[in-house]
Amino acid sequence: MVSPLALLALLALLALSWGAGTGTVVVQAPAQVSGLLNGSLLLPCHLQPLEPNAQVTQVTWMRQDSEGGLHKVAVRHPTRGPSLAEPERIRFASADLLDASLRVSELRAEDQANYSCQFATFPMGSGIAWTWLRVLAKPWNTAEAQEVPLRPSTGEPVPVARCSSKGGRPPAKVTWSPFLNGSANSTVEPGPLPGTYTVNSVFTLVPSGQADGRNVTCRVEHESQEEPAVLLVTLAVPYPPEVTISGYDDNWYVGQDEVTLNCEARSNPEPTDYAWNTTTGPLPSFAVAQGTQLLISTNQAINMTFICRVTNALGTSQKEQTILVKDPEGSRLSPGAIIGIVVATIAFVILIVAGILYFKLHRGCDGHRDRPRPSENGDVTYSQVQRDDPLDGPAKSTR
Repeated sequence: MVSPLALLALLALLALSWGAGTGTVVVQAPAQVSGLLNGSLLLPCHLQPLEPNAQVTQVTWMRQDSEGGLHKVAVRHPTRGPSLAEPERIRFASADLLDASLRVSELRAEDQANYSCQFATFPMGSGIAWTWLRVLAKPWNTAEAQEVPLRPSTGEPVPVARCSSKGGRPPAKVTWSPFLNGSANSTVEPGPLPGTYTVNSVFTLVPSGQADGRNVTCRVEHESQEEPAVLLVTLAVPYPPEVTISGYDDNWYVGQDEVTLNCEARSNPEPTDYAWNTTTGPLPSFAVAQGTQLLISTNQAINMTFICRVTNALGTSQKEQTILVKDPEGSRLSPGAIIGIVVATIAFVILIVAGILYFKLHRGCDGHRDRPRPSENGDVTYSQVQRDDPLDGPAKSTR
């Protein structure tokens, strides 16, 4: 007689032999599938064809929670049919026993998990495959310029643009370009639906005329989007006036038609006042201010520095311009200068003449001193003296 313990061991060995079967049970399922929140998706799972005498005895879907526990989602038996945890949202996509794919609708954030699809067969045993289900939510992206308070700049950055990616899952990635010497700060907070996120990014910079009116781009990247969302923002940055003066070409001269200096200012908000004066005080009579223009009469030579001051709600800025109105007959000499030149010329001529006379007189005196002076005894006649040659002996007497 066989003991109960031996019978139990025999049954266990028999079960193992049935489970091993004569082949391998191969279950095919993707490693990951993704669906949009509140949408639907297909969880594919297929069993490769079995050997002729094998058959499916049961299909089981399980969901693994964050702590590793398993929860039954769906079961299908060849004769008893399907058993579903949430029949209003989850169902088998096909009646084919080799196709255990699930159709899941009205996706929730908590549906994101690891799912196992297991086929039990006889006599080949069981096979299993795992799929990671991701639940995505497409964000709603917006960007806009920020209103900057009208107050004098302290040199500190202020918010000038804001970009929001609302209700995404997972959180979107937000970047800005160009930076324009600015910076961005992003925060993540819960979105409008459970399991979603809202990313707010604020772009800040120090107010300046270089930033006002410039375009910056907010770029939102999210895996639910085929391409990044690109949102353009035109900045409105208040700043005090930046002043320039034009019109002077360094070629103004006396008698020229009336000339004009133009005061030009860039600012936000617009200038409220233009004022002209000089570095020495109020405008002279030959200069008349007409708003942004200064009309200058050129009936006299001028060498003066003019100042244009421009004011808006944030402050006052100024620019200086030195002008020189030249005499077109600049080579013409004044009467005093002409008299000086004449006197100098006459003195030079007198000096030359005096030099010539002195030279001549000096030469005359030297020529008179070289002439032979007459003898006191009257004219003296000299005769040639004949000298005897020593070789000829003593000279002969002529007596």
